[in-house]
Amino acid sequence: MTNKPIDLSTNSIKVKLLNYLAQELLTPLTSVMGMASVLSQEIYGPLTSKQKEYIDVIQDSSRSLRSLVEEILELTELHESSFTLKRSAVDIETLCQQVVTTLLQPASRREQEINLSMGPGPRIWLADKDKVQQMLHHLIFSVIQSAGAGSVIRVHVSRKEDGINIGVWVFHPWLGETLPHAKLYSDYLWKARSGQSSESNSDDRELGLGSPLPLSAQNQERLTLSFSELAASMAAQAVDTAPLLAGYGDRERLGLLMSCQLVEIQGGQLSIQGSPESGYRYLLSLPCTNATELLEG
Repeated sequence: MTNKPIDLSTNSIKVKLLNYLAQELLTPLTSVMGMASVLSQEIYGPLTSKQKEYIDVIQDSSRSLRSLVEEILELTELHESSFTLKRSAVDIETLCQQVVTTLLQPASRREQEINLSMGPGPRIWLADKDKVQQMLHHLIFSVIQSAGAGSVIRVHVSRKEDGINIGVWVFHPWLGETLPHAKLYSDYLWKARSGQSSESNSDDRELGLGSPLPLSAQNQERLTLSFSELAASMAAQAVDTAPLLAGYGDRERLGLLMSCQLVEIQGGQLSIQGSPESGYRYLLSLPCTNATELLEG
């Protein structure tokens, strides 16, 4: 009998240790949540108003902590097969609803709502469920963190012949429909592209992946930009001149970049689309196969 050699790569060890530590966190955390629930039901006697307030804080904090631990566990599981696609039949509507449900609490803490809408079309698609769930989670979470109080985070799924498009943007009663900071990015990039255009005496430049957009005055309003290109363009510029994903904290920036990486592994793209008049939005374009006909057959 031959023992399987241990993978001694540094990253693998760190990820596995992180997975074990996160799992061990769940046991005492579950106990805290259970005891707090018992106390809140006043089984062992009535509570004062201040005690009830503290119990509510403990329960809310415990749920938030559990959500973070579960997110860590999902990330460690994703690491094991990050570049391997595991497609299966997925109910895209149910999957999106599950992601939205997990994010209702952080949205509520920021006095926000999440609205999910579905366009017509088949529900069952062949896709990598874990990767779709992860990229959508991080994308919506980053928008929640950057949007102001009173905003509605809108998520719309449209089913196409060759795949799925998922749009994410913000509605605010005063500011209308757009993405926070998107205008800053578009102004910066149009200026940079215009400068490149004048240097090369060319009127055309490509924005995004395979999306040629002329830089003439009449159609500079429209922007379609790959998020990976946005991040790369800004990283290459001086810190004092580039709006390096303004308004996003480190976690949100990393989450956006992870969403971008996960969708590109699946042959798709994360982009920013829109104009000053219509507003801007993130668009996840994911090529996948309609599984409804396959299952019926």
